[in-house]
Formats: sequence, C-alpha cells, structure tokens
Amino acid sequence: KFAQDVNASNGGQGLCGHTDWRVLTLQELYNLADRGRTSPAIDPLYFPNTRAWLFWSGSPVAGVPGYAWVVDFGYGADVWYFRNVALAVRLVRGGQ
Repeated sequence: KFAQDVNASNGGQGLCGHTDWRVLTLQELYNLADRGRTSPAIDPLYFPNTRAWLFWSGSPVAGVPGYAWVVDFGYGADVWYFRNVALAVRLVRGGQ
C-alpha cells in the first residue's frame, strides 16, 4: 500500500517524477545487508542515515496469511512479522 500511495502522490506524478516505485523483495533487501557490520548492518557510505531497524520486504510468508518478511538492519537477519506492524520501508524503481 505504501508504494501505491507514493506512486499516486504529487497529483499522480509520483516521487521524483516517477510512478514505478516498489518495495524490494526479501532477496533484494537481504542482499543489501552487510552481516559483517551491526547497528546498522549496511554500508554507511552507500546507504547513509539507514537506521538499525526492521525494513519490510514485498515478500509474503508462504502459508502464513497476513505475514511478510522483513530484514533487520540492526544485525542483518531476516525475520517475519504480522503486516499491521509499523516498520520502515525502502523503495526502488520498478524499471531498475
């Protein structure tokens, strides 16, 4: 829903003039994590100001309705949460 709202924002112009933003898959998000680092478990040169927090992926948990995978950038692990929990989101362009 967040990506849909971003794409519809600014009178239908989206974010930065683009309307193809999407939430990363679990694998894409997990690949950003640097498990050799903690707090945050991500390279701060490429991703400055990333909080050591949980970020939603766009990947549902198979066989468990209402749950989706998240990546914890505190220590780089993947876990799953009930979708009504407020966590961080990182978007990418769909065409990238």
